[in-house]
Amino acid sequence: MAPARVAHHLVLLAVVSGCAARGERPLPDAGAGLSQAAVHHEVQLTLLPDRERVLVEDTVTLSPELRARLGDTIVFSLHAGLAPVRVGAGAPLVPARAAATRAAGDESGEDEGDVRLPLESFAVALGPGERSLTLRYGGRIFHPVESRGEEYARSVSDSPGIVSKEGAVLSGATHWLPELSDGFITFALEARVPAGWDVVSQGARTRHERGPGGTVTGWRSAEPQREAFVVAGSFVERSRQGGRPLVQTFLRSDDPALADAYLAAGEQYLEMYERLLGPYPYPKLAVVENFWETGFGMPSFTLLGPKIVRFPFILHSSYPHEILHNWWGNGVFVDAKRGNWCEGLTAYLADHLVEEQRGRGAEHRRTSLQRYADYVAENRDIAVRTFRERHSSLTQAVGYDKVLMIFHMLRQRMGDERFVRALRRFYEENRFRAASFDDVSRAMSAAAGEDLGPWLAQWIDRPGAPRIRLESVEVHGRERFHELELTLAQTQDGAPYDLEVPVVVSLPSAQQAVKRTVHLAARRQQFTLELDEAPARVDIDPEYDVFRRLDPTELPPALSGAFGASRRVIVLPSRAPAELRSAYAALAESWRSAGTEIVSDADLADLPAGKSVWLLGWENRLRNVVADGLKPFGGTLSADELRVGTTVLSRRRHAIVVAVRSPADAAQVVALVGAERAAALPGLARKLPHYGKYGLLGFEGDEPSNVAKETWPVLASSMTAVLGHAAEVPPRGALPARRPLAELPPPPAAAARPKG
Repeated sequence: MAPARVAHHLVLLAVVSGCAARGERPLPDAGAGLSQAAVHHEVQLTLLPDRERVLVEDTVTLSPELRARLGDTIVFSLHAGLAPVRVGAGAPLVPARAAATRAAGDESGEDEGDVRLPLESFAVALGPGERSLTLRYGGRIFHPVESRGEEYARSVSDSPGIVSKEGAVLSGATHWLPELSDGFITFALEARVPAGWDVVSQGARTRHERGPGGTVTGWRSAEPQREAFVVAGSFVERSRQGGRPLVQTFLRSDDPALADAYLAAGEQYLEMYERLLGPYPYPKLAVVENFWETGFGMPSFTLLGPKIVRFPFILHSSYPHEILHNWWGNGVFVDAKRGNWCEGLTAYLADHLVEEQRGRGAEHRRTSLQRYADYVAENRDIAVRTFRERHSSLTQAVGYDKVLMIFHMLRQRMGDERFVRALRRFYEENRFRAASFDDVSRAMSAAAGEDLGPWLAQWIDRPGAPRIRLESVEVHGRERFHELELTLAQTQDGAPYDLEVPVVVSLPSAQQAVKRTVHLAARRQQFTLELDEAPARVDIDPEYDVFRRLDPTELPPALSGAFGASRRVIVLPSRAPAELRSAYAALAESWRSAGTEIVSDADLADLPAGKSVWLLGWENRLRNVVADGLKPFGGTLSADELRVGTTVLSRRRHAIVVAVRSPADAAQVVALVGAERAAALPGLARKLPHYGKYGLLGFEGDEPSNVAKETWPVLASSMTAVLGHAAEVPPRGALPARRPLAELPPPPAAAARPKG
């Protein structure tokens, strides 16, 4: 997945929010648009990879408004060690106050774990009416690629700026251009690199000359930007101009099939989103292969690592997410001081929409609600308005999952037609401006024909979530007329929320269920539904249309419950061989955080209440707890193998991971990790937090590679009531299939081969 990176991180590897990205540079008020960039840069850049150096000549032009605001003396900051001088007539540069060492990607320097770059500040006097000056500077920029991780292990390697023999990446985090303002910039770049190399930046390419003496490439961004990106290396370029805009790939080796797959998928998603939202805001869409593993989305291009770009699922998961960020985040910017709406909206119109197109929208929403329930303790919750960027599982659950659900509830309230009209209006009115939740509210209210501000405020400004309980269900009547009386309660602390709650009633004689929506706005309300016959079953919000804190009975046991608990116990196997015992201890230490205890199975007689439990090792004395927990799902666990349905995982060949409900506390999860090879455990330690929604996993090899995964079903939900005297729970009646908000158009004709 700010002078510090506007890059939007792929959800696969995201460390931080793509829309606010690594610390938020103050943005102009909403209203600073396309023609009002504060600074324009005309840049001549030479990269010297063998020497890890840059040479830059930059003619900086201030807008009249910025010139008037700054006065006759301007101050700018720059990466330390570049020794800038002023070219031509005019007052020379003088050192200004010492620039504080700044966290790469964070103007405030408050982002924990960021590399901190030394900066230097300079002052220069401008003559009367003078708005331009030319600077020349150069020096070494080499910040090694380092891993950044976090509690939920969505780790990624990154560098605030690097020029090396393998390639080069410069961004706002590098501070390679002088920073004079907190406003937008435009730029024209002419870059010179060695023969065989090429350069990609945002905007449109204006020059491209390759020869034995080197490559000269020009890029121009007429669109206002928060920073200028440069990515350079040895690339094989392919492109397709199926329409507007140009779709390109820049791969580090010639791979026509891979390039063609990205070109085709890019055209499909561009067409879909243009139909849904309006014109794509940039002249190109490019996929660029990096020389280390990254998943970043910059304006008009995506930077993917050599393994990530080849994962087949990226094409229809993370790739559309990053394409959409060119509308949300890089087309309409985020005024993060007033709340980051962008990541949740992008997740809703990309990740959720893709699953909706596959008929799995309800499952995706349940996963979002489960993440919130598992990772956001009620005493740790934050208001959406305070979310800036993702840096933990908690901020992921609030800024992505909760906001995704807010937009889903808006859609349910407004209907698809008015919801889409609001999205198009929001995009049209705020393109290349900084927008806030207030702007979202205005666009939605205008399309809905009602003031949605108070309704939105309960979700945006108030931390927490409603808890809904089905308190009672009664049926009155006989023969052809029946009344279903049900009582719903909100049990969370604080005031009740204003909710629209779906109620689904299954009838004995009808294949289709009856669906009603009730308005729940009090602490406790009774509702009466008229029916033609006595119902067999009632389900409250079975398709997860309401953002709420799910009851534990609605949550299948999953790894997210074990990872997300505020208190957890990791139990080591005392009877494991020494090498395995040592590897398990290392895994436990790598997962240690506040609220974590690490104990031996020899010292733990009973499972604790109020804590999740990790049991490590096939040899663990408490393994039978998991064996018992598997029985309701039809699974068996012996000393040598795990069986669930047709899945058989043997101790000799596989590493297993299983999550079940704790017999000591139904709100908690017990998870078992078992492996015969110590070499597999470091990989499991890294990978398992990526598999939070699963209850069963199997892996092979030392890598290890996933070979089996399964989510458990919900066995008995407190939000379901069975009526009558049925011996078994009757099936829920069918509900009409939902149409996705947008359909993916067919792939381009095979005859339209890419240019290479």
